[in-house]
Amino acid sequence: MTPTRHDSYTLAIPISLPARNGLQQSGNEQFLEESFTQSAPSAIVSWGDQGSPEGSVHAVDEHGIVVGCGDGSVFVLRPSGNAAPPNISVSVSPPTSPTEAVSSPTSPRRYRGLGHPSSRSASPSSIKSALSPFQVSRSRVVSSVSTESAEAPKNYVDFDEEQERLKGMLKGRGHHQRHASTSRTRSEKDTNSSTQGGVTTGSSSLRREDTRSYLSAALSPASSTLSLSNPPSPTLIPATSPEPSGACAWRMRCHVFPPHSRPNSAVSALKVHEGGRYFSCLHASGGLSVHRTSDGCCMASAMMEAKPKPAAGGKAQPAPSILWVWRKLLVAASEESIILFACASPDEFYPMNQFLDTSSGDSDSQSLLVAYELQLGPQAAADEASLSYLGQCFVNGPLNSIGLRAEHDHSITLFYATSTGDLVSRAIRVNDSTPSPAGLPESHSSTHLPLPNPFKALKALSTENVAETAIQAIPERLEFGAEVDHGPLGLTEAVLGVRGHDTGDEEVRLCAWSEHELLTARWKQNVVEKLPVIGTAGVQDARWINHESFSVLHADHVAVYSISHTADGDRSDSVQQTRLLHTIPLSSYDTASIVPGGHVVSTRVKNGRRRIHFIPVNPSEPPSEKPKARTLWKARFDAFVSPSKPRVSSILPLELDAIVLGYTDGRLCRSSLLSLAQNDGATAQSSDFSLPGAILALDVVTNARTGERVVVGGADDGTIAMWSLDTLKLYARWTVFTTPLARTISLPDEKMGRLHGCILCISQDGTIALVAVDGFQFVYLVPASAAPLKRICLSEDNLLLVYTDGRARLWDTKTREFWRSMSVEKAEELVQQGGWFEWDITNSSEKTSALSAPHHASPDAASTILLDIPALLRQLSGSPALADPGSAVLDRGAKLSHARTLLSMLLTCGISEGIDTICSEGLSIKPASTTLGVASPDTLSVVPQPNAASVWTLSPEASADRALAILSLLHFLAQFEDLAQDASTVITFYAASIGQLVADYQPPSLPRLAHHMLHTQTAEVRHAVRLLIDAGVARLSDAETAELVETWQQHLPSIMTEKERDTSRCAKALCICGFIAVDKYSLLPTNTLTDIAKSIAVYLHDETSPHRSLAIDLCSRGFQIWQQYVDAVEMLRALFTLATTTKKEAISVPNIGVQARSAVLHIAANNTPLFMTTLALDILHPRSVQHRKSVMQLVIFLIRKKPLVLYSNLPRLVEAIVKSLDPNSSASRDAVLDSATEILSHIVQTFPTVDFHMGSQRLAVGTSEGAVVMYDLKTATRLYVLEGHKKRTTACSFSPDGRRLVTLSLEESDVLVWKVGSSFTSFFMPGAPPRQGHNGSEPFKTLNFHIGDAAHMSIEATLVNVHFEWTADRSVKLKIKDSTLTFST
Repeated sequence: MTPTRHDSYTLAIPISLPARNGLQQSGNEQFLEESFTQSAPSAIVSWGDQGSPEGSVHAVDEHGIVVGCGDGSVFVLRPSGNAAPPNISVSVSPPTSPTEAVSSPTSPRRYRGLGHPSSRSASPSSIKSALSPFQVSRSRVVSSVSTESAEAPKNYVDFDEEQERLKGMLKGRGHHQRHASTSRTRSEKDTNSSTQGGVTTGSSSLRREDTRSYLSAALSPASSTLSLSNPPSPTLIPATSPEPSGACAWRMRCHVFPPHSRPNSAVSALKVHEGGRYFSCLHASGGLSVHRTSDGCCMASAMMEAKPKPAAGGKAQPAPSILWVWRKLLVAASEESIILFACASPDEFYPMNQFLDTSSGDSDSQSLLVAYELQLGPQAAADEASLSYLGQCFVNGPLNSIGLRAEHDHSITLFYATSTGDLVSRAIRVNDSTPSPAGLPESHSSTHLPLPNPFKALKALSTENVAETAIQAIPERLEFGAEVDHGPLGLTEAVLGVRGHDTGDEEVRLCAWSEHELLTARWKQNVVEKLPVIGTAGVQDARWINHESFSVLHADHVAVYSISHTADGDRSDSVQQTRLLHTIPLSSYDTASIVPGGHVVSTRVKNGRRRIHFIPVNPSEPPSEKPKARTLWKARFDAFVSPSKPRVSSILPLELDAIVLGYTDGRLCRSSLLSLAQNDGATAQSSDFSLPGAILALDVVTNARTGERVVVGGADDGTIAMWSLDTLKLYARWTVFTTPLARTISLPDEKMGRLHGCILCISQDGTIALVAVDGFQFVYLVPASAAPLKRICLSEDNLLLVYTDGRARLWDTKTREFWRSMSVEKAEELVQQGGWFEWDITNSSEKTSALSAPHHASPDAASTILLDIPALLRQLSGSPALADPGSAVLDRGAKLSHARTLLSMLLTCGISEGIDTICSEGLSIKPASTTLGVASPDTLSVVPQPNAASVWTLSPEASADRALAILSLLHFLAQFEDLAQDASTVITFYAASIGQLVADYQPPSLPRLAHHMLHTQTAEVRHAVRLLIDAGVARLSDAETAELVETWQQHLPSIMTEKERDTSRCAKALCICGFIAVDKYSLLPTNTLTDIAKSIAVYLHDETSPHRSLAIDLCSRGFQIWQQYVDAVEMLRALFTLATTTKKEAISVPNIGVQARSAVLHIAANNTPLFMTTLALDILHPRSVQHRKSVMQLVIFLIRKKPLVLYSNLPRLVEAIVKSLDPNSSASRDAVLDSATEILSHIVQTFPTVDFHMGSQRLAVGTSEGAVVMYDLKTATRLYVLEGHKKRTTACSFSPDGRRLVTLSLEESDVLVWKVGSSFTSFFMPGAPPRQGHNGSEPFKTLNFHIGDAAHMSIEATLVNVHFEWTADRSVKLKIKDSTLTFST
């Protein structure tokens, strides 16, 4: 149950290719509607902003509907932004507001109030049929399982249920018949089960800014909540015509495929948070994920499992082997966070009774609750969310009776009905978080199951001598109090469901029902007062409308009941009874929910088009006119009309030029990305034979002997086949499964024993077919279990299969026999001995290339490819070291072709005619017939695109990913000289101008860009990130800037603990605040700038920090700002160290050393005085000899790259280098001698104002004041200063014999000749300049010249165009550009 925090995802863009070859289509709305219509809805929830005024345009964005389906996917619908304001028509008499009593809280958290009955979010029939290993969806276009095959014996043997199977056969019904009819009988059984119902109810809006927070429960198969706050006003549903024609007021927002979506895992519960900003999705298999409603992106996810029960002695009891079906989601919202209670009940068709411990309270009505804490970021940090495990609890009662209530002291109470019909409650307390014990997986892990190294040496499999290992229970933060029995509810039959409502005066109204009965009761002060029982059958769900009335949902109608009083006057003296007000007939529906106010939202298919209906409910007396269902949304296309051409049903992207597609007619084709993007109908190859059904799964394996690559595919009738990748010739096919192929595992390693060279073909129900690639031989079949397959472990002669019910099976691959069944704990002991290869089946296969496919069979997602932009750019890179392993190095033409193809799919043509012209004519980019989606970790969102601009109106995060992908590829094109100008123009448009042309434009999210800045190492992407961040910061208003900085400042590394500093959130905070401060520092207070500067210093000085690259970047950009708040010299020294590090670094971009050297150059150019001071100090007074040597290497780098930075400070630098050669410190001199010599050599070669004479070891340095300083390198001292020029010295040079020095000043047009050789007087006056032959300090000769305008040049030009050339000891030529002057010295 390790939660996944999604903070390491890469930049991936989903591209949906044309689903039908050669068929031109505008957008993908038809396929989205076709997918929705063909889906099997299992849950529905809606929300609305009750605070918005009627008719306000703003209100349309505060409504939405989320529909979960049997394949695990979710559809999100929102009102159209350009639709007319909705006509709100709801009639409800809101109750008066009760006064909330105040008391001291007894819980560390305050849970204020309870939301109204949230919807039950799953139809048991849909859930149970999804769990059936032989389900055949009624809504599929191509039915691939015939009646004969459905009745045929299945590849299904459960060796743990032999006894149950024999019982079934003795009763006259074969074991295979029970499973063959599972999808039909389960829905019938659920009608009379404790988890009765076929609908879900909508969740109330959860908003932290409300006066009271809400605590609500979304139940599956039915909802159970208790509200201790005022009932919210009814959901505001826009009124539309019963059968709208044309564009309706509601539009589909996105089709989301959560991390745990797969054919056998239906969505069982949905909950909405933060007033519609997020929704939680629970799958029947236990997958829990949190998504944004704007674009469907997954914020966090976790996998539910039953944990070991704690026991005495610090150990834990093994979890019972039960197949749990997760059906219901309860939500408790506090000011700090949101707690999600995932509820499960045992699978009715799983033989669990043999594992139940009746002494511990296990029974048929046992339920399991697992709690997670959901922490959502503020509006300014919309991509911040996390799930953390709190604890679990077993409940001895039907799942549909479980609910939550908020106590007067703001604590939580769990209530439920027992199997005997009593009402029981338990107090819940949430403790503060505790440190995770050693050995447990980190909360940000991207896997749910830590796998040991699969490449250990093989060991014996005998467990005879293995010591019994203690099962450690994970510490839980959730404490459940003792059970409090409040007596029987009063039903004569088994309780099927309970709903509650808070009246505000410490009284709770209860509505409970059984198979044929319904009653209401008052729960106050631990006493339950029951009203008379009403006879009614087929109740599926109920929800309180207000204190006195509630709605009851049936299969064909909704009934409205009211609690009436038989006598007027004081209520306490009157007799109450439950009275039926009226009923509203309902059309048949796939799933439905009761929303706040008692109204009903449902969905069904009519005339081949899916519809969503809203049925208003009036809690008053029977209205004069019966309310009618209103159609909120209707598909515009008939999904069951036979298409003119087969569509793509699966896709296998291998390379940019090699993409394999499977079609609904069983054909296999191979094409290129360019051909598919242009949708010209041309494919390079097609298979010679077609399979009898739609191809739903594709993979490629390699023949270990021949090296040939073979395509493995599976059709929807259970057929698996193998083709040649090169020719698409069909090699072999077998019909061995009753459900389609789900995954293929290749076994290429020789350590895998006798299965080496084979592949494991795994079907959706867990059946495994072993096939030998070499020779295309079907070897044998491993039957499935009643529980889904979770993990496969393989050793030399053993195959270990782990299932989700906590059991594992061991097979002998040598004898092909089943050895034994064991608990998952025993299986872990076996695997920990080593020698096992492992595969986690619940997670999708790892992506190994720049192109991948999400593998969803839905019509709108089957032809989708994920483009990993950084990986593609590395593949297009000219450096083999930066390209991905195995990818070919491309020539210039291929690079341009691929880059243009990618851009043709990413660019949004039709927004600017001028940009479209530049793209088509200047960059040769043709528009592609593709649509863009949104990707997040293990999640795909298919988005409708009615027009080109719609992709920029989805969400800031989606805009950030899309703009970043476009700019990164354009930066790649800008590297080509002939395309640079046009590429730069398009870059500017998408970075800064596109928002002016798109209505409702969503600017790129700065937190999302900061994430990519921290986790992307591709140069083009990092360049694009900086550009977009700069544009985003410039776009912020002063108020937005203050709000954003205030949100993130609290996470800056300098104010966090040392353990938290390296987290992604802290680094993201520094990135956002740092870039804002560089551009808008005047808007930020001093304390904020100080925290930012200190945070940069923290990362810069931490040698183990993974975020030093960010600190270097910010240091380079804003050094002038940071130097006012931190020790600037120490910051520079840290950069010096990083710039000269000799540590070998991985070949990656950005390389820390390269980035630090670039920062040093930037700082040196903009902060020269401080830079030179630090440089001189570190040379003269280094921390160590090695530090001085490193700084000297940095000087060499500066001389090569930025000589002008050193020019004005050259005398100071040279003096520091000379003093470092002090002969009195022989150890230091020896250490730096080589570096100092190299530096002086570069200085002499680069700067004409410096010259060195080898024989005399003299060094002359000209200054900007006109003086020339003479040094003696033997003694490391300054000898004297020659002062002859009044203006800047341009050049100087020693004569070959070292006795003359000539100096030049272009500004004076003079050449001075100096005697500098040793003389008799130098012995008596050491350090004094030699006598020049006349007035002492005057130069020996002064030579004037006139060369006109050639003498006027910049300092940079003098470095190249001015130098002396000696022809003899007393003859020298002065060359100034093209002029040559000869002088005698």
